[in-house]
Amino acid sequence: MRISTAVPLNLVTGFLGAGKTTAIRHLLEHGRAGERWAVLVNEFGKVGIDQAVLGGEGITIREVPGGCLCCTNHLPLQIALSQLLAKANPSRVLIEPTGLGHPAKVLELLREAHWQGVLDVRATITLVDARELADARVLAHETFRAQVEAADVLVFSKDDVLTEAERQRARDFGAGLLPPKAHIHFLAEGKMPRSWLDLPSRQTPVKRSLLHAAATLSASPIANANPEPPFHYSENVGEAAIAGWVFPRDWIFGHNALLDVLFGLRDTLRVKGVFHTDAGWIFFNATRHETAVNSEVARADSRLEVIAPAPLDWAALEAALLASRGPASE
Repeated sequence: MRISTAVPLNLVTGFLGAGKTTAIRHLLEHGRAGERWAVLVNEFGKVGIDQAVLGGEGITIREVPGGCLCCTNHLPLQIALSQLLAKANPSRVLIEPTGLGHPAKVLELLREAHWQGVLDVRATITLVDARELADARVLAHETFRAQVEAADVLVFSKDDVLTEAERQRARDFGAGLLPPKAHIHFLAEGKMPRSWLDLPSRQTPVKRSLLHAAATLSASPIANANPEPPFHYSENVGEAAIAGWVFPRDWIFGHNALLDVLFGLRDTLRVKGVFHTDAGWIFFNATRHETAVNSEVARADSRLEVIAPAPLDWAALEAALLASRGPASE
């Protein structure tokens, strides 16, 4: 019997704030059994928060920033995936597309003849925060519908904070999908079991949306007269406004002052960052429904990315961030 040498690969997709990074991090920490894994992260913005927090021994992270994979030509994904396979020689590859991305085109590429015998494409896992099912705007959103349609495994995340009414709404939503999903699960605290990764992928192609066209980028850097850090950018991408910052590693923020700034942000879709503070390194992750602040290992730098439905006063936010720096970082 011939043993396949193709590398197992999974897409882990889901809308903004669905918990993809938390689930992948759990898999990397508890599901690898000593194997060498690689993760291809597609951040919608240019800063790359997920790349900064997913790394570890036996894990190779490769980032494709600045837009969703499905809205670019295939070349960035082809190059990044080829480099991962050649340099990391992984036992498994996970791809985390942006939460604003449509997975159909990515799946099309992965099934092209070029990758036959190289990649073993297994189940696409789509995470859904069941609380979003109460929002008619989310249910009607083309990208949300496309991600659910692509799922081989549909996972309602955040089960540890759901009410019974929210669980029932999720069950009803799953039961009403056509064609029916063979695998529907609830997930608490991002503790995704490895066994889901080895479930099979569908053989029929996922429909590609005609509405999900390439986004028009409109960059507008934050004004800064001094050629000093931090690195920063802002841009409008489709229906979202994005801004990001990268701060030097030796800049130390006042923990409480920084959190005052971050908790003070309003009208955002996602706020995610990793920071060096006077109370240690922290990982900050906020969505429309919840905010988490966790301790973090030391990283190469501090960084922040904010996604909002419309541009915020980015210059004022930067000024507040700089004002939160502690004396030890001067």
